[in-house]
Amino acid sequence: MKTLGIGMLGYGFMGKMHTFAHKTIPMYYDPPAVGVSLKVVCRRTEAGARQAAEAGGYERWTTDPMAVIEADDVDVVHICTPNHQHLPQLKAAMKAGKHIYCEKPVTASLAEAEEIAGLLAGYRGKSQVVLQNRFFPATLRAKQLADEGFLGPITHFRAAYLHGGSVDANRAVNWKSTAAAGGGVIRDLGPHIIDLMHHLIGRFRSVCCTSRIWVRERPSLDRPGTTMPIDVEDAATMLLRAKDGAFGTVEVSKIATGTEDDLWFELHGRDGAMRFRLMEPNFLEVYDARKPDGDFGGARGWQRLATVQRYPGPGGKFPGPKATVGWTRGHVHCLYSFLKAIADDAEAAPSLSEGVYLQRVLEASIESAACGEWVEIE
Repeated sequence: MKTLGIGMLGYGFMGKMHTFAHKTIPMYYDPPAVGVSLKVVCRRTEAGARQAAEAGGYERWTTDPMAVIEADDVDVVHICTPNHQHLPQLKAAMKAGKHIYCEKPVTASLAEAEEIAGLLAGYRGKSQVVLQNRFFPATLRAKQLADEGFLGPITHFRAAYLHGGSVDANRAVNWKSTAAAGGGVIRDLGPHIIDLMHHLIGRFRSVCCTSRIWVRERPSLDRPGTTMPIDVEDAATMLLRAKDGAFGTVEVSKIATGTEDDLWFELHGRDGAMRFRLMEPNFLEVYDARKPDGDFGGARGWQRLATVQRYPGPGGKFPGPKATVGWTRGHVHCLYSFLKAIADDAEAAPSLSEGVYLQRVLEASIESAACGEWVEIE
């Protein structure tokens, strides 16, 4: 079995998640797609980098991203840094021919994303954007059904990704609440739910968006005791129109009181419908309009598919297909799919190219919210 050297840029929340996924993949998949060796982790400070290496089980640490990207023993570069740091790291990793596993969004702006798009033709590695909500059994089944034509032509849809933590005006925030660093809820939560809609429906033609900044000044996480101005949205609603005329709404918010990690969607087509809620990730609900109607409803009605943890082999055996699935499991299968693409010399998805398209949708939404008009995406 081939062994890949892993280099990690950033070891905050997502860097830890990626490391956990690498460590746990052999437990879930027997055999795993490839072997991995955790070579080097990079953080901003020496103390932080040293702690990350010890906690994560990396062979060494550094504070220099290029020491990760250019290392001869690193085959895969994980980009888990703030959005505005992605561009130079992506460019360097692409130039070095490394495989790239990059957190969303791909970059902090449309201009940066288009710069990456211009480099893709000469890039020979495998790339994947970390959009783990594609990788639950329920959403994998939704994609399978959509590709089989279960829905028929889409009439319209509705979707949302809602958090409630920023309702508190005194909650301290970091770079994710600044435009300069590529922050805002559209770029933060938006990629996950917009990607799912693109994945299931197809590309979008245009968008009309409205947004709101809830609090204009908040305490700073980076500088305790000080405040920072907020110049990016806390909530937004997008009206998206697909190329075939189907339309729907996508709402993203961090000020939705009473929500936890509430991602959900409903798709309606001529022949059927489907819906999913991340807070109930073990089930996909489907409605088959081709079943006969009749007295007392006939055979029609919503059906709840128990997708639970029924991954195809070699997954699905541990902890078992009937065991409840959780947030980390989507991440584990997302990374496994990327490593399998490398092992099989296959196309990884969602790739950097798809990530660039997704960035176009995000930036068109932000532009629409600013100008108050419909904006063409491509």
